[in-house]
Amino acid sequence: MMIKGEPRGRRALLRAKVLLLLLFLISPAVLSHRIHGTRYSRFLLIETYVFENRGEDPIPLSRMDRAVNLFQNNSWQTVRLVNTSHPIEEYFNDSDGNPYALLSIPERIEGGENITVTITYEILSREQGRPDLSMEEAGNLTQIDVDLFSEHLASGGTWLTEDPEIRELAEKIAGNETRVLAIVEALIQWIAENITYEPFEVPRYPNETLKEGRGDCDDQSILLITLCRTLGIPAYLQVGCILSTRIKPVNRTVWDGHVRIHMENVGWHGWSVIYIPPWGWLPVDLTYAGKSVREKIEDAAVYRDYVILQQNISRYDYVGESRRSWRWIKNSTLYVTIDERAIILPEERTVSFPWQLLPPLLIGSTLILVLLYLRRRAYIDREAF
Repeated sequence: MMIKGEPRGRRALLRAKVLLLLLFLISPAVLSHRIHGTRYSRFLLIETYVFENRGEDPIPLSRMDRAVNLFQNNSWQTVRLVNTSHPIEEYFNDSDGNPYALLSIPERIEGGENITVTITYEILSREQGRPDLSMEEAGNLTQIDVDLFSEHLASGGTWLTEDPEIRELAEKIAGNETRVLAIVEALIQWIAENITYEPFEVPRYPNETLKEGRGDCDDQSILLITLCRTLGIPAYLQVGCILSTRIKPVNRTVWDGHVRIHMENVGWHGWSVIYIPPWGWLPVDLTYAGKSVREKIEDAAVYRDYVILQQNISRYDYVGESRRSWRWIKNSTLYVTIDERAIILPEERTVSFPWQLLPPLLIGSTLILVLLYLRRRAYIDREAF
């Protein structure tokens, strides 16, 4: 029923004005919001290996000798194999799930011959958020997920958790403490005070680092991981490269002259990853991060966009296999030249849609449609009169 003095068209127009007002109340929140993007650093990593047989007898190449270790792809880095000098026969993973590509190269190098292999990677990487640790929130040993024990508490190989001196030291440092963060920080403090940084040609077992009081990034990390595993704290090793123009070029010859290395804008680094409840897996960087104990956890190198993770090492006998390669090459007629170069490319920014604004945008769109409908009805009503 019509009300005298208030035509239907006028009432419809009044409703439209109210809806239009509501739309304008929503609009400032939508229009003032900036659509943020994620900044990615971009690199090209070019690796060239020359394998030269300076003897007369052929040198056999195993499956792993003919494979290249690829990089990890995860939530903060994407690594794409752009080019290889030889076709790829197949992809496979090792016992720790690290990806490899088997190249179609000869299974042996004849006397006096050589093989050159070149691999090019395109890398996108972004900064990771740092953890905000608090001893008040720290979990204890009973809060560690038991499903992690079989893989990340294992002894043997690189991890000499049954070594009596290592076990005695771990128990002495931990004392009666049960909070995992406190135990890990105590272990870090002991290593910082008792182990001096010194590089070696091959990785060292934890008892050697402990006995001599010397070791580089992966040596010290291996000692920390072994101490953690001895105390029932899951831990493993990560290895990756640092890509930066701040790194000085490297030219050196190692392994009794059998290996020559040239690197530009590239450095290699190793660090520990330790399960610390309630935060879960956290990188611990003994040699790259800040001086304080807490900084070595909260400011590990891998959080930076120019540090690229390549390998996770938990089951693999990292030290043993490295030494077997070292002895084999030194006692052979094989000579290897390694050339690694990183090119820093312009940054890339990806645009991310602000999904939190989807509800007001939907409401606003609905109000516009209603407004148009009511205006149409008002016009029809006016024509009817």
